[in-house]
Amino acid sequence: MAKYTTTVGGTLDELVTYIKHNEPKLGSTITLEEEITGTADTVRYWVATFERYAILGENRVSLNVMLIEYSEGVKVIATASGGSQGAFFKINTWSEGNFLDAFVAVIKPYKAKKG
Repeated sequence: MAKYTTTVGGTLDELVTYIKHNEPKLGSTITLEEEITGTADTVRYWVATFERYAILGENRVSLNVMLIEYSEGVKVIATASGGSQGAFFKINTWSEGNFLDAFVAVIKPYKAKKG
């Protein structure tokens, strides 16, 4: 499993809109499988699961994204999973890392702009 965490400026709504607008940059076969938005006490959150086809592994790989809005900005937590091979050990985790790298490439310009 590949993972990425960072904190960015701006608001939850701005970042969700930005991610959805840049969704095609995450892959030509990407789909937003499910999303949940809510509030826990005063903290707002967005949880989403994206999937795309991994040509190298000939299967699907998932990207789970959680955004948490709090006083310092928006915490971004992303994990990628799937697309690997092997029954007892994970072999060929390239698809996971590649999917996560595409997400990070989308987030970095937003972070540079918003802080």
